[in-house]
Amino acid sequence: MLHFYTKHMNNAIVFVCLYYVIDIFLLFLTFYFKSLNKWALHGKNLFLKIEKDEEPYNTKLYKFKSIFDNFIISKTYFSHFYIIGLLINSIIVFQDFQYKLKNQQNVYYHICLTNLIFEIHLLRRFFEQLFLVRTTTKSFMHISSYLLGISFYIITPFSLYNKEKINYNWSIISPLLLFIFGNIIQAQIKKNKNKYYIYIYIYIYIYIYIYAYICFDSHLRLARLRPKGIKKSDTFYKVPYGGFFHFVSCPHYFAEILIYFSFFLLNKNITCSLNFLLVSLILIKNGILTHEWYLKVLADTYPKNRKIIFPYIL
Repeated sequence: MLHFYTKHMNNAIVFVCLYYVIDIFLLFLTFYFKSLNKWALHGKNLFLKIEKDEEPYNTKLYKFKSIFDNFIISKTYFSHFYIIGLLINSIIVFQDFQYKLKNQQNVYYHICLTNLIFEIHLLRRFFEQLFLVRTTTKSFMHISSYLLGISFYIITPFSLYNKEKINYNWSIISPLLLFIFGNIIQAQIKKNKNKYYIYIYIYIYIYIYIYAYICFDSHLRLARLRPKGIKKSDTFYKVPYGGFFHFVSCPHYFAEILIYFSFFLLNKNITCSLNFLLVSLILIKNGILTHEWYLKVLADTYPKNRKIIFPYIL
């Protein structure tokens, strides 16, 4: 898989970029045409009353759209995204490791750090979805959101892969991956005279210990709002408090955007920049709708000074 991708790198990059451009274009359409808005929604946002900007027409196209609007599936299928992502990314990491093992006297020198971090990110998100997130039987997502998620986690591992890698000192390998990255950063700061890379290492360190924690902490606080004893069929919502919920309605989206921004800083190429742009647009859109839902459903108790997704900004 990885050999084919690297062998046809130029064509593959064009395909990946085209995928992102099409998705970004379609996402912008949902911003401006409220009749398409439902296609990008999931969870409680799916059932928000959407202001219509079109009159019903007795045409085949309109009838097809009406049918497609109601094509929804359970949000429990969210775990499929991370299973697919883990499968593709694990193959890439393994093949990258295997290739370098055959071609380097000192092995583990050129493993793509971006994909390795992404592997940890996917594992965390998969276990959160499996054991932490409490999805009700009434929580759904539109089929287009599901297909976007599946395709995104197929494409992203290739988008993050970088042939031009930085040498890392892997002699300190340990099962505790978080501490591995911390040690790598410290070692590289000592020996690397290029300040740019030093800042990148520091940013990776921040990503692992802060952004991932914000994301996990936010999911944990949301899960605690729905007691274990409550039936999955019950609709039960409360105002989330604590942590970054003090500042914004969707701190997990904020952390996720920063995570993908760190991937962009690591590679700084066209595929990573488009990947970051798509993730940002998706999460900002869902963040806005989630914030509006809170204000509408929990109007009496919801803090009016909370921003949507970026503290003190939006």
